[in-house]
Amino acid sequence: MKHARYIVNPGDSIFKIAKAYNVEMAEIIQLNHLKHPDRIYAGQVLLLPFPESCEPPSGPPAGPTPIQIPEPTYTYAMWLYEAYAGKDSELTAITTYLYQAVLLDRPEFDALLRPIAYDEMQHLEKLALALRHLGVDPKYGSLSNGHWVDWRSRYVNYTSDLCSLLESNMEGEARDHREYLELAQKIPIPEIQCILTEMAADEERHYHLFCQAKQQYCSEGSACPPPPCSPPPLYTPMDEPEPVIVLPGPHEGGKG
Repeated sequence: MKHARYIVNPGDSIFKIAKAYNVEMAEIIQLNHLKHPDRIYAGQVLLLPFPESCEPPSGPPAGPTPIQIPEPTYTYAMWLYEAYAGKDSELTAITTYLYQAVLLDRPEFDALLRPIAYDEMQHLEKLALALRHLGVDPKYGSLSNGHWVDWRSRYVNYTSDLCSLLESNMEGEARDHREYLELAQKIPIPEIQCILTEMAADEERHYHLFCQAKQQYCSEGSACPPPPCSPPPLYTPMDEPEPVIVLPGPHEGGKG
């Protein structure tokens, strides 16, 4: 049995989808483990069964218009959704940093956390544009084994200890820096690669800001180690020395 992925449209129901694709409602419900088949929602990803001897319909069905995510676009979207609004995502970082700024309630931590949260908001928007570039809906959630999972508030790190939260923030930024570079290697779309490499550079900068704060407020004088970088970035700017122009001295340069 082959399976096709289908994204639910507004107004869809299991009955309409089953009728449009000539499959049994019970098959769709069982295949997708739907506890409440009457509560499907727009943007939800469903698996539809197709017998080995049959091909998915080539023309538009009589019922709802299907929106399927073909490979490799589905895999790319799955990776980006996780970075966008999964457990360890930009949406989680934004809410965590704003929570920390309010919790700590000191000007120096506002000055640290709020600009970084704003950077993460820009990342969120960039990932939304990347998802739209793939032709999918930038809803807040992620795909897990073909099932849609909404973003949850329990993803926020509610640690209140200053040194613990700074350490957690460092780990998160180092992880994001590494994963964005890896995604830039795996997704061969120049527009998305550009977004990911730019975001990786921001995450490295955030890592060092949190590391400096930990050195200042947690009595740790050791230098900040660089964040793990695997694989190397696609583009590494090189600092080339400026050309030195040697001018003749006041008594050089030949006879006047």
